[in-house]
Amino acid sequence: MPDYHPWLHRFRALMGIRTPRRVYLYSILIGLATGGGAVLFHLALSYAEHFTFDYLVGLHRSYPAGEHPIGGNPVVPFNPWIMLILPVIGGLLCGMVVHFFSADAAGSGTDTMINAFHRKEGKVSSRIPLYKSLATIFTVSSGGSAGPEGPIMQIGGGIGSAIARLVGAGARARRTLMLAGIAGGLGAVFRAPLGGALTAVEVVYREDIESDSLIPCILASVTAYLVARASGNQSTIFAVPEVSLEHYHELVFYLVLGLACTAIGYLFTVFFNHIRDRFAELKVHPILKPALGGMMVGLIGVFFPEVYGSGLGFLQLIILGKNPFMAADPHGSMALSNPDDISGMASDPLAITGFFLLIALLKIVTTSFTVATGGSGGIFAPSLFIGGMLGGAVGSLTGYFFPALDVSVPSFILVGMAGFFSGVAGAPMAGMITVCDIVGSYALLPPLMIVSIVSSVLSHRWSVYRGQMKNRFESPAHYYDMNLDILDSLKIKNVFQEYRTRAVCENHMLLADLEERSHEIQASDFIVIDNESKYRGVCSLRRVHHTKTSSAIRMLVTVEDVLDTVPPLTPDDTLARALRVLMHSEVDKFAIIDSSGVLLGYLRFNDVFQAYHEKVRPLNPANQAQAPPQP
Repeated sequence: MPDYHPWLHRFRALMGIRTPRRVYLYSILIGLATGGGAVLFHLALSYAEHFTFDYLVGLHRSYPAGEHPIGGNPVVPFNPWIMLILPVIGGLLCGMVVHFFSADAAGSGTDTMINAFHRKEGKVSSRIPLYKSLATIFTVSSGGSAGPEGPIMQIGGGIGSAIARLVGAGARARRTLMLAGIAGGLGAVFRAPLGGALTAVEVVYREDIESDSLIPCILASVTAYLVARASGNQSTIFAVPEVSLEHYHELVFYLVLGLACTAIGYLFTVFFNHIRDRFAELKVHPILKPALGGMMVGLIGVFFPEVYGSGLGFLQLIILGKNPFMAADPHGSMALSNPDDISGMASDPLAITGFFLLIALLKIVTTSFTVATGGSGGIFAPSLFIGGMLGGAVGSLTGYFFPALDVSVPSFILVGMAGFFSGVAGAPMAGMITVCDIVGSYALLPPLMIVSIVSSVLSHRWSVYRGQMKNRFESPAHYYDMNLDILDSLKIKNVFQEYRTRAVCENHMLLADLEERSHEIQASDFIVIDNESKYRGVCSLRRVHHTKTSSAIRMLVTVEDVLDTVPPLTPDDTLARALRVLMHSEVDKFAIIDSSGVLLGYLRFNDVFQAYHEKVRPLNPANQAQAPPQP
């Protein structure tokens, strides 16, 4: 929308954001719009699943008790061959949407929103919600192992960004409104008003939360939740039996569940990222990559149909105590009202434990081959499924070896759902509160807190979301929090006596060799010098990837060919100028040279932050009050 229209200037003068109250008002409007968008998307996805599974595959499906299914009773006999090729077709259609219309429609969508928050000032293309929705419908309705939260987050984030753009909001307010849209989408689709808000503010960091946006996110999430309720949806996603913490002895086994969530979460993260990297390097047409992933999903889904889709319907049956072997039968009814299958959990605990573990591992495989190959859909719902299976396995095993405890397996399933997501996403509060919201009970909050925190703390070094920042101080979104007057008073030579030299390379080095070295030292940006050790520029491997070229060309490209011009600094420059160079160039290190241009070394982004905090820490009155008296 052009900024020079007189009417637009008058509108922004009247409706622009000048106080926090305006942000709260727009958060409510975003919640209304996002709630409506979530309802429409869910309706479209339901019709698509009704067509594919009832008219093509003939597969009996189950749903969470809080959803109103469309169809669910097949009108054709079960056809395993159609079930085998359906994910391939869905992946092909998704690949076409991604390749021809919007590359951001691929993947979970969460990383796209995280990147928009940190690096794009909350700007989201208005095309993304539509194409992301289409790509996800093609993926999930064809059996792809993914959830609906990816497009819902992008629909909400897109609405929030559009409203911020319309009223001429600044970068800070635009980021907040984008997060409010994300919270609204999650609150509507999972009926989790508080969990949706906490997820939005927590998922952008590994060890922090975006506290400035919490109230707008709560307003948007609650509003969207009420819109979803008004459309006829029930208050909670899952129906659960009465669950509680009966004995404190159970906390020991919940601790074991937290360790299991950490171990399997690490496996999921490593495998997911491995598949993502290998398919990024795969030399086939981009349209075919999601189809190849769908081939693996189809092969597994024919024998284990419970790993199809989000898996929330199968999870609902297990929570209610249905025998998992009967629930997984594609030929039989999977309705919730069959009383003969309830309490089948106790028939053979060891066999059921093994089945739960197998299904959890297969869900990791199918989710990775669905989303990491370029398919479209969220990984929040599959994470709940995997965690629920782990909880069911630990609970069944505990009940087998300690029958006197009378362990509630559904309780372990629910706690495992929260624990696994908390670990792989680094979002403990979001995991525990969201599960409380979607089951409508806080009775399991103590074990939820233990498992979620244990899993999150032990998993803090990895995350399935690569775009996450460690904390607010590392995010470009919070550069304004730093006092540039303090940085202007700090000269490089007065703060640093030595400089780093590890990530330095010569300009005649082959790009292929540099990438191999980058894996060895875990660096993405390199300071480049010539034969005389004079500074030439910076080579950022995040922007240049030689594997996209042919094998012959990659052996000809040198570092000199892909240099970025980044201004060097001298020891007399200030840290404020260093920060401005980093912000403008979008690299993670800057060169320091002498008067003749010879490289002395470099400093990293974190070095500037550390120097800043060491300077301001003594200025903090709280720190001064706690300091020991001088002799």
